[in-house]
Amino acid sequence: MKTFDDVLQATGGFDWYQWRTYFFVCIAVFVGCLLTFTQVFTGGMGEFWCESSKFQTGECLDSNKTSKECKRLGQLASCMSYNFTFDEDEKQLQEYVKTMPCEEGWVFDHSVYRNTFTEEWELVCDKSAVTNVLQSVYLSGFLVGCTLLAFMSDRFGRYPTLVVCGTMTCLSTLASAASPHPIVFGALRFCVAAFSYGLSLTSFVISTEMATPSMRVYVGTVLWIPFAIGYFVLSALGKYLNSWRLFILLTAAPFIPMILAIVYVDESPRWLLSKERYKDADKIIQKIARTNRKPLPLDYLTNLEESKDVEAKGGNMLHVVRNPVLRLYLLNLLYNWFVQSFVYYGLSLSTSSLGVDVFIAFCISGAVEIPSYTFGAFTMAKFGRKISTGGLMIFGGLACFATIFAPLGPVRVTFAMLGKFAITASFGNIYVHTAEIFPTPMRVFSVGTCSVAARVGGIIAPLILVFEKYWASLPLILFASSSILAGLLVFFLPETKGKLMPDTIEDSLNLKTLPGSKEANAPKA
Repeated sequence: MKTFDDVLQATGGFDWYQWRTYFFVCIAVFVGCLLTFTQVFTGGMGEFWCESSKFQTGECLDSNKTSKECKRLGQLASCMSYNFTFDEDEKQLQEYVKTMPCEEGWVFDHSVYRNTFTEEWELVCDKSAVTNVLQSVYLSGFLVGCTLLAFMSDRFGRYPTLVVCGTMTCLSTLASAASPHPIVFGALRFCVAAFSYGLSLTSFVISTEMATPSMRVYVGTVLWIPFAIGYFVLSALGKYLNSWRLFILLTAAPFIPMILAIVYVDESPRWLLSKERYKDADKIIQKIARTNRKPLPLDYLTNLEESKDVEAKGGNMLHVVRNPVLRLYLLNLLYNWFVQSFVYYGLSLSTSSLGVDVFIAFCISGAVEIPSYTFGAFTMAKFGRKISTGGLMIFGGLACFATIFAPLGPVRVTFAMLGKFAITASFGNIYVHTAEIFPTPMRVFSVGTCSVAARVGGIIAPLILVFEKYWASLPLILFASSSILAGLLVFFLPETKGKLMPDTIEDSLNLKTLPGSKEANAPKA
């Protein structure tokens, strides 16, 4: 036994101990979906119009108009109120009658959204952009999770990061439900995003580090199916709950089983070995063997120590930046992650513009993700990381182009969901591919660094959607062109199918070596 992957094979591969840890990871990913897309419903905005008391008094009815006609007159303007007398021609009002600001507030239609913070804080008209800004503020919180918390995970360990992030995500979520003002809400949502992404990112890495090469592709992609299931839960909550504050409180409910499950999660032995903490790693490896009911050779730890490459010690991102090959990999992946997030969140947050019921469209958007993750895992295992990820991104870009010319309704939904299918599958793929390129001592921070670019894409996506009112096709043009370019760039990355996870800088550089190196003997998957 010369590598930790050999130890995993000897202790049962992906057995009961790994499945138990995987359960915790799946909950963390499920919560990530609830928290990320909560605002689709808590901040949704249906039709609204100016509140005007004169349409509710006898003045309108005395002008020989029915109550229905009076209500229709009151709904003619949303951001400006019409200043007219009731004997004027209704059809000429918008063209000839002077307007004035809505001095009495607004009336909101509840046929779609029952209760939102958009209504409570009247974020409409000249304040309508605040809702998009709040979503961008949330996604900008991911930057902290990508950098500071990713560094914490590599520096202090996976387990303490999970505990801190899980606790703070729960507390921040509960506090945000009591926000009295948009600024307070935005600040708390920023904290929720930072800690929840730190939780999801660390959970992803610890699950892949506990998986054998043959299982890694499935563990790293099927992991996101709970994220897709979250879409259905959000749709149900949005359709039937009458309070946006209660909605947010319920998104914290999954933390209950998470707290119970965390007692069964341990530090990553692979990380402990990379830090030369052999005694701590031995305790957990012995626990894995006992849980999986598999024997361990008595001298396994001695062999691991002897094969330990000194280059793994002290490795950091500076080594990646200084190396020309790894630097090119990093730049390529930074752009790819940016595009993945940019297109993914752009398509996910624009489901209300597809011309069908918002709850149905959101469910379809989530339903598409379940087979997409499975399809991504299958194509990666069958054809390799590059062909799968690059091909999916190019296809997704073409689908976005087709959406531009499709009419509103089922046809437009079909093309948009094909694009969502492809970009979701490739997004799951890129996590696995990135984790397989960079060595253990800097794996979380490397994935986190790439995630910084992804978060920038996520921050920009809601703001790009604002430009739909000026040029309806602009967002889709940007989504399509950037996705196709990113797909082409994937083919310049190393193929990692069937290769051992690199533990050192040298291992990462050897990913493009000819057969016969140590990775050539790894199980193919």
